[in-house]
Amino acid sequence: MKYASLLNKVIKIMEDSGNKNWIIIGDNSIGKSEVLRGYVTKNKEAYYIDSVNRGFDIRKVILQDIESFSITSRQIIDTRIKDEFYNLTDSFGGNDHIERLYPLYKDKLKSLFKNYLDVDFSIEREGYEEGYGEGPLICKIDNIKAELSSGYQALARIFSELIFYKDIIKEKGIIVIDEIDEFLSPKNSANILNFLISEFPGNNFIVSTHSGDLIANTNAASIIALEKENFSILDSNDFTTLTEVNTLFHKLFNNQEREKDHLVDDKLQRLFDLKIIGKWTEEEEIEFSNIDFNNLTSVQKLIHKQIEEW
Repeated sequence: MKYASLLNKVIKIMEDSGNKNWIIIGDNSIGKSEVLRGYVTKNKEAYYIDSVNRGFDIRKVILQDIESFSITSRQIIDTRIKDEFYNLTDSFGGNDHIERLYPLYKDKLKSLFKNYLDVDFSIEREGYEEGYGEGPLICKIDNIKAELSSGYQALARIFSELIFYKDIIKEKGIIVIDEIDEFLSPKNSANILNFLISEFPGNNFIVSTHSGDLIANTNAASIIALEKENFSILDSNDFTTLTEVNTLFHKLFNNQEREKDHLVDDKLQRLFDLKIIGKWTEEEEIEFSNIDFNNLTSVQKLIHKQIEEW
């Protein structure tokens, strides 16, 4: 089957599937992102979080109350599917940013973190509790000052985007997330889709992933396994252990390349977290300078740029 025909057929299957949730898997170059981009281009009601939109910069948060916002969900998606933004640039429509909406959604965001990680999450001015409140913005986890790791940022971003989408549509919707497990630990990857389905009922989810833990722990979803010139449709309930999932992955993926990508992912995430918490030394600088930017994936290039700019 020709590549374009294969992608169009997969999109059509998801469009005609009614209320199903879908998980897309396959090798990095096989077309997972193109399937999702094609789907949201054709289906105007869908909300799309591509793989580079995982940052949550508390320095951009405005704590003053705001009454409303002017941006629409479709403006956000129309920006993200443009060639100059798609899987390249973090965006929230034009020059806006999701952090600005924190005052509107802080209670719901706090609730989601409590339900998912059993932590108390807040953003405030340093010195606020002492009555000063004019210091820099800080994040507190269980009332202790903390730097937001890349994993916490990814969760804050996904949660905030979905709160926004739910507030916009106020009815059943379609949520499309590319590489939903990006930056998440194996434990959090395993539970994220089930959690979102339960917290945002009435929405259909279409996600792509490389996480075997997610597939083994997700119920109520169908799987589309993309191969070079073919695809298959599976049921997530048929894969209840990592051993079963790894057997499937071994068939689909170039495991040597996949292992190499995972090693680079882990290295970049570790370096980014060290940069965020101010533990960057000459050793990290040398390690970072030895990474070949030209051989990175689109998501890895974005993380590389974030490390440079932090």
